[in-house]
Amino acid sequence: MKLYIMRHGESYSNIGGKMVSSQDTELTPRGIAQTQAAKDYINLNFDYVFSSPLKRAKQTADIMAGDTTVKIYDDLREMEVGLLEGMPFSEIEEKFPNADSGKGLATIQFPEGESFDCILARCKRFILEAMSDIKADANVLVVCHGITKRVLVNTLLNRPRDHVNHLNWCDNTAFTVVDMSDTPKLIHLNYFNHLVAGDLRTEGFHTWGKLSDEDYAEMGHS
Repeated sequence: MKLYIMRHGESYSNIGGKMVSSQDTELTPRGIAQTQAAKDYINLNFDYVFSSPLKRAKQTADIMAGDTTVKIYDDLREMEVGLLEGMPFSEIEEKFPNADSGKGLATIQFPEGESFDCILARCKRFILEAMSDIKADANVLVVCHGITKRVLVNTLLNRPRDHVNHLNWCDNTAFTVVDMSDTPKLIHLNYFNHLVAGDLRTEGFHTWGKLSDEDYAEMGHS
């Protein structure tokens, strides 16, 4: 099985400079263009498509799926950030310095939100429920969110929990590909060439998207 794990396209919650998790917003025109570019670039008829229930993910999945039915899994929704929901990023470091979902994701507990263990349990449950009966030669797409994607990829690869802190953010519609036959093998990590070709990358992403100088793909399983 070849598994494509994609972050949703740009949504209206991505352009306001605030931390957004559960707010349910649709894709922007740019987000739709990003998704169409990803669909054209990958150029696959997916056998299975799974999505978070949030509009930005479901809309992305619908475009990517073509004639394939999109199956919704609540466990793929974004991590609940509690009191940080809707807060400008400029205020978060001052008010909640320990709520670092970047370099500190493996030990995080969002105030009145979810902990890393909560989202890890959701990802494991999704894998157990959704992946168990899929044929070996299938192409599968999972559309979810930035934090959820990091935890899901780390879990699929059976990495230690602290490795997730070295897994950089991905741009909208960037995708990771894992070969799930026998031992899971990472093929592509946060791939975004389709965004470069159409000048669709998030402005300034290179200044904040990188969390670690270590190469996650080369870190191994130790």
